[in-house]
Amino acid sequence: MLETNGQFESLIRSLDSQIAKLERSVLQGTAGRAGTMLDELWARRRSLRLLILNRRVEAAKPVVDFQKWRDGNGAIYLCVAPLGAKRKASM
Repeated sequence: MLETNGQFESLIRSLDSQIAKLERSVLQGTAGRAGTMLDELWARRRSLRLLILNRRVEAAKPVVDFQKWRDGNGAIYLCVAPLGAKRKASM
């Protein structure tokens, strides 16, 4: 399980590189179902950024609620959903 902000930021950088590769393949016309994968990767990246933002907001308070900091005020639960889970639930 990832725990530090640095680990989450590293994961965001990894997602950014995956997204860039998929976007290039879409532009070149060589991507099969890259559109769906891009949507899922963008959603994962937004969730991770929300987690980092919520952690920073909580850490700036005079008294930090560690539970809220640890899970980013609930944002971590958006990150741990497997890729494609939201898409399957809406079908």
